[in-house]
Amino acid sequence: MVEMALVLAILLPLTLGIVAIMEVVWTYHALATLTRQGARYAAIHCYQDDAGTNVADWMKVNAPAFLDKPQIGSTVQIQVTYWAHDFANHSSQAFSCGSACSPTCVPDSVTVGISNYQFTHLLPLLGLEPLTVPSFSTTVEVQSAGGDPELGISFP
Repeated sequence: MVEMALVLAILLPLTLGIVAIMEVVWTYHALATLTRQGARYAAIHCYQDDAGTNVADWMKVNAPAFLDKPQIGSTVQIQVTYWAHDFANHSSQAFSCGSACSPTCVPDSVTVGISNYQFTHLLPLLGLEPLTVPSFSTTVEVQSAGGDPELGISFP
């Protein structure tokens, strides 16, 4: 009886707590991976618009597997910001181009971020409030952006 009481009073809640923490870590890792993959996708594909809708759409479809994945298409906000750098003045400003997907319309870098994600999977069962994951982002230099400057063509 004493052993059963110890198992139910100590080990079971401890095990459930460890499982809940591991699910949060797994989800955070999946979201960080998604921002890196989205930034890499944006860096090698054509600039299409200021909002980066092609990148956000790709991220929604290609998100890694995790428990609350359906939030990516609904409540989670994906921000894509393209940058133009002025190396002489050591400054950066938001990039905007009138034409999409052309060899003359290539930004210098891109930042992809995720915000407004709430982890809700196992926490309500434990009597806890949903956990809001902090916003984070990844910035990379644009590589080819789908363009071939030698041929003067771009591919989406």
